[in-house]
Amino acid sequence: MRMERIAQVSIFIALGVGLGYAFAPVPNVELVIPTIFLSGVLLGKREGGITGFLTFLIFGFFNPYGPSPPPLLFTQVLGGMVVGVCGGFIPPGRLSFFLSGFLLTLLYDILTNLSGYILFPGGKTFLAYMVAGLSFSLIHIVSNTLIFGMVVYPVYSKLKHGR
Repeated sequence: MRMERIAQVSIFIALGVGLGYAFAPVPNVELVIPTIFLSGVLLGKREGGITGFLTFLIFGFFNPYGPSPPPLLFTQVLGGMVVGVCGGFIPPGRLSFFLSGFLLTLLYDILTNLSGYILFPGGKTFLAYMVAGLSFSLIHIVSNTLIFGMVVYPVYSKLKHGR
């Protein structure tokens, strides 16, 4: 990567981690995933994937509430990479941003909820983790869907087109 691209990726990583820490006290409302997505849209799928990987690695390892357990950290990093790469494929538009917010957050929540099952396996825990996480996931999915369409898209338009 060129030095300019490394600097841009570094800025998105710092922004994602900083916003993650800033919103950590607010349950299931976050700007890390939208920031990673925006990096993919603006910088491309490779840089978006790198941003997602490093952002969640740093945020998950140095979390203010303690480091994520390895299975959770793995799914956070994997989810972040997927979000960043997908950002590089999405045709920019308000509707596609709303839809991306919904689908990518749903996928991220499924991955991270599955890590709870991996941490505490048992005959009935899979369904319990999915059901217990449902209310939290709904808040996360709805808030990110709105953030992607009502915040990320206007920021993208301003950065890309200056309008």
